[in-house]
Amino acid sequence: MSRYIPLSPQRFGELRWQRFRDYRHTLGVHLTPVAAPEVSAAAAHLPLAFARDAQGKRLLCALTGLREGVNHCLDARQAWLAGYTPALLRSHPFRLLPPPPEKGEAHQRVLCVDIDSPWVGPDGDQAFLDGERMSPAVEEIFQFLGQLAQHLARTEQAVAALETAGLLIPWTIEDEQDQPLRGLQRVDETALAKLDAEPLAELHRQGALALAYAQMVSTHQLPALQTRARQLERQAPREDLGDFFGGQSELQFDFNQ
Repeated sequence: MSRYIPLSPQRFGELRWQRFRDYRHTLGVHLTPVAAPEVSAAAAHLPLAFARDAQGKRLLCALTGLREGVNHCLDARQAWLAGYTPALLRSHPFRLLPPPPEKGEAHQRVLCVDIDSPWVGPDGDQAFLDGERMSPAVEEIFQFLGQLAQHLARTEQAVAALETAGLLIPWTIEDEQDQPLRGLQRVDETALAKLDAEPLAELHRQGALALAYAQMVSTHQLPALQTRARQLERQAPREDLGDFFGGQSELQFDFNQ
């Protein structure tokens, strides 16, 4: 379970961090929001679906698991199996989150750190702060998350345009254990094909049309995710953890990595 608190000298002045070397922080993630610049790359490897967040906002998300709270893109060593990793998952242990109501406005965002992350502690190889300021590495992540937040906000607006145009319909994904994923939506291809030129052009102007096509194309990745889920749920946990910390260790800041 993650526990994000704002970065401050008082809480993190004596702590350090290191780049994550596995994706254990995504163990319970079956949906994660994606931003417009990464949609093409994500759609080539993962199914995309529309879903509402806790605040009721409709988002475009990458589907990483076929059961709620289960990530089927991880192997027994928490290495990432899909060909693309959503940008939001590559910034751990950092997130941009709204401040508490008594300490800021709802539209504001502050840099927070998962204080319970195994990559945060007294012995990491990187400092959070350089005096009272963010260290250069943390500043780089802060800039990345700021750009991502802007892209996600614009993507949310494009998704709202699709919803307003009546192009989203319910999409229930069945699994072999009779635990279907509900609450998802997909593009109604028939309704999209019937749109007149003027509303179609407006959706294109808003960047919504590209999202619609990407979501439709991405459904071809669902069989691969279903196959992976079946394979993972048949596997017994591995006992040999000698090279558990192998694999990806660098945080990539290109949305298309």
